[in-house]
Amino acid sequence: MFDIPLLYYPVFILVYLAYKVVFPPLNFPRNIPTIPFYVNFLPILFGIDQLDVFRLYLAEPLERYGAVKIFFGSRWNILVSKPEYLSQLFKDENTFAKSGNQKKIPYSVLAAYTGDNVISAHGAIWRKYRNAVTNGLQHFDDAPIWENTKLFRKLLSKKIENGNSNRLSMVPLIQRLALDNISNVALGFDFGTLKSDNCPLHQHLLHIKKKIFHPFFLTFPFFDRLPIPSRVKGFKEVESFRRELVRKVQDDLITNFKFEQTTFASSDLIRAYNREELNYKQLCDNMIIILIAGHENPQMALTSMFYFLAKYPEFQELIREEVKGITESKYLLELPILNSFIYEVLRYYPPLNSIINRCTTRACRLGSEIAIPKGVYVGYSNYGSSHNTKNWGEDHMEFKPERWGKEIESIHNNWKYAKNSCKITSFHGGRRVCLGEKLALTEIRITITEMVKHYKWKLPNDWQDRVTPAGPLSPWALELIFEERN
Repeated sequence: MFDIPLLYYPVFILVYLAYKVVFPPLNFPRNIPTIPFYVNFLPILFGIDQLDVFRLYLAEPLERYGAVKIFFGSRWNILVSKPEYLSQLFKDENTFAKSGNQKKIPYSVLAAYTGDNVISAHGAIWRKYRNAVTNGLQHFDDAPIWENTKLFRKLLSKKIENGNSNRLSMVPLIQRLALDNISNVALGFDFGTLKSDNCPLHQHLLHIKKKIFHPFFLTFPFFDRLPIPSRVKGFKEVESFRRELVRKVQDDLITNFKFEQTTFASSDLIRAYNREELNYKQLCDNMIIILIAGHENPQMALTSMFYFLAKYPEFQELIREEVKGITESKYLLELPILNSFIYEVLRYYPPLNSIINRCTTRACRLGSEIAIPKGVYVGYSNYGSSHNTKNWGEDHMEFKPERWGKEIESIHNNWKYAKNSCKITSFHGGRRVCLGEKLALTEIRITITEMVKHYKWKLPNDWQDRVTPAGPLSPWALELIFEERN
């Protein structure tokens, strides 16, 4: 035996780690392309956005092969976009099992934030969570959304008046609207961001999100295992925010027994907890995920809606004429221009570019040709599915609301068909279709309706037209110039 000097061990470890990062595992399928591991760093290093990365590295191989190997979240994964593969992924829940952050990276700050919830869970646990939250997310009172949109309009006018400028930074304002909507409609309390510029709970959320979604730690979450001071502090602050949110629900729903007379999703969760169907952590985790998914995804979608209405201002006028006199959501469902516009925005900029949260429970094949080992994470490219020539034709890069049809019945049917055939996956698919789709679409319809009635807006000439660097997909740091209508 040869004695190896101790100083060589760190070198061996670094070489081993580099090998694990640079190359996919040897048992990964070899008949699909490998995306270079460094593509995740390009937006950080060179200031390009995630769609630049997609066009340069992912578009051609995804369209040609329907699947690629890609490094993200400290591991190699398989990313698919072909409708046939997606259909199999959504239907075969037992093989391609949901596996969220709590299983994929349980040691991370992100997992501490999201917990074990209705979006990430699998099997019997998921069914238990779904039974607890479905009614509140599917049957809700939309009156708070109408009221919040009025408060949002007042907030915009106040910002314009106090700032002596009609040019506004939209992302933080839209987040405030989305937070108040989900808290009022699903959680049973008022987050309060539209009524105060310094809402403590909102300021706390903004602070921890900077730590949670740090690009380096999202790409290499295993560093959260190390006693890095900023990450140790991040864990503590995440737990503090979770306690603060649950305390808010407790004060507004539990202490006064209000949950017994209400049908909020949080009320149903509390009832399930009282029946001992959920433990306390499961109760908290699902309240947190309702807040997270219920504001972040609508926030991205609404930002994109404002952007496309500014880029194509003719739709502001067309929709304004269409929504005149309408004050109830059920009538908004009947408007062809409004709904075809919304569907096209969701196709063009799905709020989540890619989702990787399923893990194979056995060795299997994707289609008839892609052999996948057990324990491999498989995800899907929402943007790749909705910008594929085979799915959408040669004009898939054009913004064309008319592609959905002219009559409202055909527009809704085409939307359903695109989802069922996995040509669009903005709201996922199969049994795990997003429980909040109806709520999100209602929120979008109401917001657009009220905004076009009272404002015109456009893009500043010097605003740089680009999207977010990574993760959620929407225009980056969107700014708009507003003009109040008479």
